[in-house]
Amino acid sequence: MLRVALFILALVAIGCAQGGTPKLAGDAGGDAPSPDGCVPSTERCNDMDDDCDDFVDNGFNDKGMACTVGVGACARDGVYVCDTDTELKCDAVAGTPTSEDCDGIDDDCDMKIDEDFNVGMPCDGADNDVCADGVIVCTSASTTTCNDTLANDPERCDTFDNDCDGKTDEGFNLGATCDGGDADACNEGMIVCNGTGGATCSDVSTDNLEVCNSLDDDCRNGPDDTYPVGTSCTEGLGLCQRSGMKICNGTGTGVQCSVNAGVPIPEICNNGIDEDCNGSDAGCPANDVASGAIDISAGGTFMMDLSAARDDNWTAGGDCGGQGGRDIFYQFVLPAREVVYYDTFGSDFDSVVRIYPGSCTALGSVLSCSNDTCTTTRSQAALDLMPGTYCLVVDQASSAGTAGASKLVFKRTGRSGVALTSTSGTVTGTTAGGTSLSSASCEPKTNTSPDVGHFFTTCPGNKTVNANTSTCPGTGFDSVLYLRSGAAAGTDVACDDDDGCGTTSLLDPTTVVGPNVHWLIVDGFDGANGAYVLKYTIQ
Repeated sequence: MLRVALFILALVAIGCAQGGTPKLAGDAGGDAPSPDGCVPSTERCNDMDDDCDDFVDNGFNDKGMACTVGVGACARDGVYVCDTDTELKCDAVAGTPTSEDCDGIDDDCDMKIDEDFNVGMPCDGADNDVCADGVIVCTSASTTTCNDTLANDPERCDTFDNDCDGKTDEGFNLGATCDGGDADACNEGMIVCNGTGGATCSDVSTDNLEVCNSLDDDCRNGPDDTYPVGTSCTEGLGLCQRSGMKICNGTGTGVQCSVNAGVPIPEICNNGIDEDCNGSDAGCPANDVASGAIDISAGGTFMMDLSAARDDNWTAGGDCGGQGGRDIFYQFVLPAREVVYYDTFGSDFDSVVRIYPGSCTALGSVLSCSNDTCTTTRSQAALDLMPGTYCLVVDQASSAGTAGASKLVFKRTGRSGVALTSTSGTVTGTTAGGTSLSSASCEPKTNTSPDVGHFFTTCPGNKTVNANTSTCPGTGFDSVLYLRSGAAAGTDVACDDDDGCGTTSLLDPTTVVGPNVHWLIVDGFDGANGAYVLKYTIQ
């Protein structure tokens, strides 16, 4: 026990000597002892826990790590140990240098290997060239040799001194003139390297062919001998055909005719002449003439190509289409008074549509002419026509039009009506004395009341029949108002009964789609009829 106490006192004395006199707890400015009685001080490299944190020599992180001392053959391995209280050192001792051998090792420990033997220096072997194709290598600890074992390096045609004799491409006669192995007879090349070590003749062209240029390019048989220069030729078809003789073209690759084809003009069908120069006389449309008018009484969409149609329908005295251009004929029959609708919005050309009373073979005066509607160059109209036969002519607006497909939309509406000629307004009328031609979807009892239909057209796109469209005030009977598109007997787009002023009607805002014909029909409830006032706005 006495020895232990003396050892502890010795350690305390050492601590005090190295870290200052320990200070007791409560001393002014002194370090407080840890619970186990250890007084903290600066940690030193001494295998002790000086700062009382339960870690020995913390802060000297490389202690015990591997290290090396010396270079080359003198290198020795060790670990880091404490050298002083504040520094580490490697505990290995470098080996002793020896004399340098030719062995790939730094024997004398000077950071150079085999420096006394010229190892790696270029050298030439025992071949017949003078090229240093090898390097000096060790054969023993004290001897070396040149490792050039390549065969003799012969000269090649490649712009390099391959045999290292100070001359380049000797023996190949470079620059001498020659003719290649082509089919011409022209000597126009010289000896050059061929890219694989040999030489060849560089002819200007591998096969110098004759060019159509008034020169003897292949050096035989005179100029242009392979081309049919001077023979007769023609250009163009039909009315455009012209005759001439063959001459060289502008690129020298062939010949061309000395004349150009004529300019095509608009084709006229079935006249035996190819005016548009396509190689044939075009056939006429089936309804190109009045006698071939197509019956469209059932309505529908009718397509026809006017590219070769004749221009034979122009009304002297002028109408909305002027003199016009190519035209086609349609015919329809109405058994009773009825509103018909047509448009040509799908056509490829500026169109004019004329309606004549009577058959197309016995035309009277123009009854109606439509041109440039809806701010377009196409035509649209809705007409209230009396019973009878009518001729409809689709015409080009100008004789300058030479081609184009016609698209005619023709609709039978099934009833007569009153045209609304503006986008808004007020119209008056009476249903008294009329007949019941339709009934409303919102009030079935309109089937016994006489009605009046008012029709209007819309351009391509959407339009709105606004909320002020009504039969109030001013209508003196229980009225019903409904809106339809296309055929008057079709489905209601909108319908109202008794939402206006009392028993009159007021439509909600309703969108209609064009191009089309539309109807505002004034009807009565359960036989009611009489004078009415219709207000409308279409925007």
